[in-house]
Amino acid sequence: MKVELTMALIKRLRLEMKPIGVDGKGELSFAENVGLKDYILYDASQEAPPGFGVRVSKKKTFIIRRKVLGKSFMPTVGNVADFMADTKSALANARAKAAKMALEIVDTKANPNETARKRSAAELTLGEAFSRYRHHLVTRTQRPASKETLRVADRAARKFEAWEGRRIKELTPEEIEARFALGAKEFPTANEQAFRWASCAVKWCMGMEELDAATAGRDPLLRANPFNILTLGKLFRSRDQIEAEREEKGKRNPLTPSKTLGSFLEVAWAKRLVNDNETGVHYLILMLLWGCRKSEHAPCKWSELLVDSDRRLASHVVLDRDDPIGPHVFFYRTKNGKSHRLPIAPMAEALLRRRQESAAEEAARRGFGAKSRNFVFPARHVNSKTGHYSDATALLDALRDEAGIEKLTRHDLRRSFGSMMASMNVSEGVRKRFFNHSDANVTETYTKAEWELLRDWMARIEQEILSKAPNVYNALKPVDWPMLPAPEPHVTRPAKRRAGRPRTRG
Repeated sequence: MKVELTMALIKRLRLEMKPIGVDGKGELSFAENVGLKDYILYDASQEAPPGFGVRVSKKKTFIIRRKVLGKSFMPTVGNVADFMADTKSALANARAKAAKMALEIVDTKANPNETARKRSAAELTLGEAFSRYRHHLVTRTQRPASKETLRVADRAARKFEAWEGRRIKELTPEEIEARFALGAKEFPTANEQAFRWASCAVKWCMGMEELDAATAGRDPLLRANPFNILTLGKLFRSRDQIEAEREEKGKRNPLTPSKTLGSFLEVAWAKRLVNDNETGVHYLILMLLWGCRKSEHAPCKWSELLVDSDRRLASHVVLDRDDPIGPHVFFYRTKNGKSHRLPIAPMAEALLRRRQESAAEEAARRGFGAKSRNFVFPARHVNSKTGHYSDATALLDALRDEAGIEKLTRHDLRRSFGSMMASMNVSEGVRKRFFNHSDANVTETYTKAEWELLRDWMARIEQEILSKAPNVYNALKPVDWPMLPAPEPHVTRPAKRRAGRPRTRG
């Protein structure tokens, strides 16, 4: 059907109602569109190129139709919504673009959109490959990328800023090998991670180009992934090599029950009383008691401050003993894409109840409408972007130095939890569930017997860890448990004065 198009008319068009004619007043009449089949309304305006119209389906698109040497072409000019940004000239701009595309069809005897896709694949740069792959990670249905994954992807892309404008087909295996060798000397792990990301981004773009080529009945224009030279040349280290290097360099340093675990906890417990360190110390101790990653428990919120719908979509802590499964912590969408629940054992519960008291005091001080109000570990600064505490690097360095521990990272606390499980002969199945390792048999759903088994093991592991620091154990144990013989509490070092301008007198 052909009618003079206006933006007002285009906005009225719906897939549910199909135009069937023009009444005596020149107005379109509509009937129910049985089957919801797409339809096209062509533009009768003198200002429109012949064959220009709007296709109505689940979304509205402008199209242009041309027939050259007996072959018909009907490329999409663009989504109607994209032209709506310029409300005064939306239709004029669409007609102008359609006229330009019509001339290109006549000159090239090809679909201009397909020509553009070919050109795009042939000219694809490494920067564009990273950008497209990142968009895919965000928008995919299965396991969309977490913020942490995107942060790692962006960091990898930044390592290739010098090659951002380089076309992939121009990158040679020799220069990729040379650049890889430079980074392998100083930062081997970060270097390998960046090059693996680059290889994955190019591989994904190649797959999309193969699909486009198959649809268009042509050969792919992006045929080879130059980063494959690193795999073919076996330049990536094997898992055994990585483990051996970490062992040699002391990269992994879990706290040992007989030497460093107790001193770390005693120093941390004393440190909570100085320089506003309580939140940070609680954050680190719970990370040790739960064996979790730093990205898992940092954003936890108090369950009672969330509505039911939010509890399914946010990490949170439940301390209500009347809850069907008792006190527990819920980690939403962890590193492997799965949500994860852990039972909260008695002494961790006692620590969290202290956190509640501190949080209530802070809310009264900052205001109950503050962004940090809902968080178990509120940010120290009122203007924090996230609202929650997350960076314990400086505090951990201070604790390590004061406890006389040579090396210790936050992830070493997770490894310490794992070492304790190994020393207690915790079964492999229970260890996997606590660590939430990506495994087909590991889910967030448990039978009652399984949950009770996890709760029992969590309590036993917690006792074993905290018994190495009797002052901490005695402070958090239930009242009916016997006290442990304890040394004098650690006396923490005075806080260092912050650098800055001296105070003026008077």
